[in-house]
Amino acid sequence: MRALEHRKQIRCRKIFAVPGNHDKQIRKLTEEFCWLSNLAEISIHGQPIVICHYAMRVWNRSHHGAWHLYGHSHGNLPDTPTSLSMDVGVDTHDFRPWHFDEISTLMAERVKRRAAPEHPSQSSIHD
Repeated sequence: MRALEHRKQIRCRKIFAVPGNHDKQIRKLTEEFCWLSNLAEISIHGQPIVICHYAMRVWNRSHHGAWHLYGHSHGNLPDTPTSLSMDVGVDTHDFRPWHFDEISTLMAERVKRRAAPEHPSQSSIHD
C-alpha cells in the first residue's frame, strides 16, 4: 500500500491524517497515525486550526483567527488573499507536503491584508 510506504518515510511521530474521497485504503491504517478522521480541530504553537479534506466557507472560530486547511480541490478554487483558509494539497506545492512554517508565513501575510484598508485613497482626511 503506497500510503504506508509514504508514512514510513515521515520521521515525526504526531501525524494527523485526513483521508480524502479517493483514500479508501488509508482508513485501514489507524495505527500508523495519531489521529485519522474526516475533520479535526487542532492547535499548533497556540494557533487554532481546523483541518478537513473539503473546503469550508466558515469553520469553528473562523471569525476569531482560526485557520482552515483543506485539500480535495487540487488548487482549482479561487484564492481569496485575505482568507484564513488554504488548500494544502500536495498538488498546490510541487507535490511536496507543506511545512507549518510555510503556512504560517502565508497566513501572516493574509492577516496583514485583512487589517489594511480596502481603499487607501479613500481614507479619512484626519489620517
